[in-house]
Amino acid sequence: MRFLLKKNQLALILLTLVMMLTIYYIKSPFSKPTDEDDGDKTTTGRLEELTEMRLAVREERAQVVLGLDAIIADSTATLEQKTAAIDEKRYINFLNEKELLLELQVINAGYQDCFVHATSQGVEVLVVADEHSIAEANEILIMAMQNFNFQFDNIYVNFQTVEQVSGTAG
Repeated sequence: MRFLLKKNQLALILLTLVMMLTIYYIKSPFSKPTDEDDGDKTTTGRLEELTEMRLAVREERAQVVLGLDAIIADSTATLEQKTAAIDEKRYINFLNEKELLLELQVINAGYQDCFVHATSQGVEVLVVADEHSIAEANEILIMAMQNFNFQFDNIYVNFQTVEQVSGTAG
């Protein structure tokens, strides 16, 4: 019994340590731009405007998922309704996953930031770059088609500068 108590204490200490490190990294001052860096957004990585757009899409989809969860949990819902809700949840998860993956692929291709939004009308890819070409747009278009398993006919690639995204273009 005495050995178990020590194991539990050790597990509790390790869990506390992991939680403290997680909170430290989430609130780390090194990941946030300072007031002095506000004018120079090119050095801070992901743009705040695109992050806000991502959060808006995620929140909208989270509300849809809550509605689908209500259908799944409803005892009066038919099996067909529950199956359709589960399929819709899987599709929303698929879209979230593929959007994030494509954003990371585009950023890894050398662009500063990217925002991908897939809807029933198609996929919109907003790429932050100072320079672009038709060949680069075609490469991103092919990445998007492959990433979404050729499910969408309408894929739009739009290049914008940091100033255009942040609304400070003259």
